[in-house]
Amino acid sequence: MGIINIQTLTPSSTGNKILYNTTYPNELSSIFLDKSEYEIYKESIKNLLNKSHEVKFGEKIYLGKLSNLPRHKIKEYFQTNKINKTSKLNQSDTIILNKQYLQELGHIFDINTDYTYKILHLKESYFFELEDNDFIINNTQYYNNNITKELPFCLLINHNDKHKITPKLKDFLQNKTPKELYHKSFYRERNLIEIFSYIEYILKNPHVNIIFDEDLIVLLNKEGFELDNDYLSTLDDMFNSRSQDNINLALEMLSNVNIEKYSLTIALFLNKHKDIFAWGSGLSITQNNSFKSIIKHFKSKNINFESDWRDFSLNLYKLHQNNPENIKIIENFIHQNLNLYLKKYNEKNYLKLTNINLELS
Repeated sequence: MGIINIQTLTPSSTGNKILYNTTYPNELSSIFLDKSEYEIYKESIKNLLNKSHEVKFGEKIYLGKLSNLPRHKIKEYFQTNKINKTSKLNQSDTIILNKQYLQELGHIFDINTDYTYKILHLKESYFFELEDNDFIINNTQYYNNNITKELPFCLLINHNDKHKITPKLKDFLQNKTPKELYHKSFYRERNLIEIFSYIEYILKNPHVNIIFDEDLIVLLNKEGFELDNDYLSTLDDMFNSRSQDNINLALEMLSNVNIEKYSLTIALFLNKHKDIFAWGSGLSITQNNSFKSIIKHFKSKNINFESDWRDFSLNLYKLHQNNPENIKIIENFIHQNLNLYLKKYNEKNYLKLTNINLELS
């Protein structure tokens, strides 16, 4: 069934209420999927999340609100390479979006996640026409007054909640046929509704290609600045000034560096300065819009520069394990941190590592 606008009702857990409305005003979108649809959508999302990093443009590119790439960079790149955009999803053969939104939809479908934020389990769903509203409204009580007669209802019943149905409601449902469906209501989650509509479109048009921001930003920055020692020294000074204006300018400079070539250097630089953005400092690394794409590029590769050096270095190692030169840099980073750890409790007399050899267990 996909996404429909409907008011959802569930039996109340308290004795003095028959039903209550589970949607909020102006947020009436819900997903309803039968078992086979659920598996189709789940498989499609999983395949897209595991797609290659190849950037392949079609003839008409859709760049909607789910792409967080700097628009000035996109505009310049598209004009230089004569790439055509479209403002309508249903006319596109290529969609650009931030992978994070697809991952959030994957959480709902229980894909590669430990979150409890999932699509609800199968429920018996009774759909009522508009003319049934009088009975529902006149014969039940609600916790809130946001019921409307302009939209049909859906009554959601868990199999173990059937005892909550009153005799009057039971009589009303006697001639109604329930559908056993997966269900998820949305409240202030417009991006999830948007990304679900993308999947609907892709399933109907399997030729449509997806490009993730995290992959395209590498291409956009391919002609970026070289990150030499002088450049790094300037950035160090700007971060150490603890001035938000200086930091924003430094982040703007970093957003124009060749990220493919200097990905490891940037990650280590950010980790070096992570304490500047500690809670209570009043400083932020997300104020510069251009740099947000770089942060999300790292997060898509499971690199979180704010994490503890042990977890940070492990993920760096996994990402760069086929690059011997980068592995040496990571080993040196770990070597320094281990010696700092050994020195922490007794600066005058401590063991010092002179060499380490790493391997992934």
